[in-house]
Amino acid sequence: MQIRVAGAFAAAVILTAAIALAIALPSRASAGFPPARTATPTASPTPKTPPPTPTPAPRLAPAQGPGLMLAECAGASADSARAIFLWTPSRSGAQWLDLSVFNNGFAPGTFVSAGAFDATRWGFVWSGLHAGETHFARVNTLTPAGWMTSPTLAFYTPACDGRADGPPPAPDMLALRDSLDAAVHYWDIDAAMAITDLQTGETVDVNGASSRLPGCTINLFAIVRVVADLQDGKYPESAVGDTIAQTINRSDPILARRMMKDGIGDGDVTLGMTRVNAWMQALGMTSTLMDHPPAYPEESLSGDPDTDNRITPLDVNRGLRALWDGRALLPPWRDYLLRKMTLVKPGLNYLIPVGTSDGAIVSHKNGFLWAEGWSDNDIGIVWYERGGQRVGYAISYYSQHFTGKYDGIPLGQRVSALAYQWFVARYGYP
Repeated sequence: MQIRVAGAFAAAVILTAAIALAIALPSRASAGFPPARTATPTASPTPKTPPPTPTPAPRLAPAQGPGLMLAECAGASADSARAIFLWTPSRSGAQWLDLSVFNNGFAPGTFVSAGAFDATRWGFVWSGLHAGETHFARVNTLTPAGWMTSPTLAFYTPACDGRADGPPPAPDMLALRDSLDAAVHYWDIDAAMAITDLQTGETVDVNGASSRLPGCTINLFAIVRVVADLQDGKYPESAVGDTIAQTINRSDPILARRMMKDGIGDGDVTLGMTRVNAWMQALGMTSTLMDHPPAYPEESLSGDPDTDNRITPLDVNRGLRALWDGRALLPPWRDYLLRKMTLVKPGLNYLIPVGTSDGAIVSHKNGFLWAEGWSDNDIGIVWYERGGQRVGYAISYYSQHFTGKYDGIPLGQRVSALAYQWFVARYGYP
């Protein structure tokens, strides 16, 4: 009993001392030490599984292209041309390659298609195409969001049967050619010309394949390209209509350059000329080159200001025929341009219009310049209504390297009169 009391007394003394010591000693925090850390057990991290990479949504876009790798003759018949097309697929769906001989936005019933191709297809060889013809192609992709079409490619197939300019001329046209040739020899001028019946496609020429200095006549085909852009809705008619009319009215190279730069070229005159050259090639004008805007030799594509623009009368008539046939432009836009081409000021109506008569409509474009002698040129379409039918012919006249400023005028007027008299003998007066 005494031992148990003594032990209890001793424990009480120790507890009292511990409490007193705790009160007397400062805490770790008040002494400037950091608080004591409570040890925790170390645990291995649990590995995390990365979330799966989401599958990217398909890119819904049209194909890029098509481009023309090659257009060639696979035989000697009228339908023996072959074209090799290449494009970059969008991989958004099945694809079709559409082909037309009309620049009409691939209106229903006016084009044919190859396909369907799978979403990765990038090329096609199309045989049996009509030779010596302007064609238009596009790639049409059926995506989950609907049809998406590529830009349109315009190209010209080579003439495989030797008749790029239509059927052989009939005897009355052969007589016209002889008369034209006699006139050239009579005036003894460096001249070239071509006449095309736009109903039949028959063509006669004198020196028609010879390369000529075009002057501002070449700007007509830049204008055709501008009207094609109008047709496609690239810009409103109000933005360029007056410029087209004024360019034709006074054969203004300044306005023509502006259209190539600000319209066709999207602000780049070099790009504008490149597009005009591609357009002329597509119309069958394979021997024509615009190296620089007329009157601006310092803007040469070749980098040589002495390089001439070049054209041939046969090339001009191929381009005019493509316009007339509705291959270059839809009929409403073709007629729009034909009317604009009648707005030539009186002082420039001294070549083609002089040889015609009242009732005939002359849609034409002049080109006059000095280059190692004078050059005087006029190109256009003479047309009218006859018995409820529209009839017309294309005419191109080029004269160059003569010494007198007006030496080319009498021959040009004679050529126009001969062509008109042949035409009304065939179809009647307007």
